[in-house]
Amino acid sequence: MAHAVIWIFVALVVGIWTLMAWTADSVLNWPGWSANALAEWPLWLDGLRPPVWLAPWLPQEWLDQSRAWLLDAGPEIQAWLQQTPDLRGLLGFIVWTVWLIGAGMMLLMGIAGSALVKLFQPKKVSDAPVRPQP
Repeated sequence: MAHAVIWIFVALVVGIWTLMAWTADSVLNWPGWSANALAEWPLWLDGLRPPVWLAPWLPQEWLDQSRAWLLDAGPEIQAWLQQTPDLRGLLGFIVWTVWLIGAGMMLLMGIAGSALVKLFQPKKVSDAPVRPQP
């Protein structure tokens, strides 16, 4: 039972780790990060809506403040993007390399946890009768 708990936990953590890497890769490789695409930034922000299942949990004033902050930061982001080279391909490689290292470490932790459970598991007593020594 302990082995199952360890490996379910490892699977959940690796799943969350994968979701975070996928999200980071999607955000970093968004085509809107190019310096020319930021002219459409206000239109994109107006159409930005949270998912239906998440909308009731987010206060509207928080969403409005976030949009206003992003609109104010747009010119600064555009200036920064014009000064830096386009590294989207390299950043994706870095994200997935970090994911691979992290997933490998989590796999090793799962193996170590199973080994510890096996090490500290009580030994089974056999049902065979003990012969007296002559």
